[in-house]
Order: sequence, then C-alpha cells, then structure tokens
Amino acid sequence: MMIKIRYFGRFAIEIGKFSEELEVPENTTVREFLEILREKYLKLKDETIEVSIGGKYAREEDKIGDEISIYPPISGG
Repeated sequence: MMIKIRYFGRFAIEIGKFSEELEVPENTTVREFLEILREKYLKLKDETIEVSIGGKYAREEDKIGDEISIYPPISGG
C-alpha cells in the first residue's frame, strides 16, 4: 500500500524533505511503520516520534492510513 508521509519540525530538516510517498505492507501498524522509518532514516533511530493519522494522535497498535504525519514531541508552557 502506498502512503504519503508528512514530516514536521526538526524531522523535516534532518531528513531533508517535508513529505514523501512510501510503499508499506497492507495492515501495517504504527509500531511496524516506525520500525520501517527508523531503518530508512538512521537519524531517527533513537528519536521519540509522534504520529497522527487523519489529524488525530495515533497509538502504536493503530493501523496506518494512506496519509500520516510525523513530528517530534510537542511541549509548551
């Protein structure tokens, strides 16, 4: 299944792109997707990565959709 990934914050800078398309197996979970992403981009290997699907935070056991967003943890004060 082809998915569109959108990168935000320092991840876009570290990877050198704001979006890309990637082929992944059907029914891939967020956890499995993050393993694929960390193998492709070693700079992300030890990073905490937040994932949203359809504008909502995703849990590791959720199935990914055809468009997902990847960003570093957000904090504020």
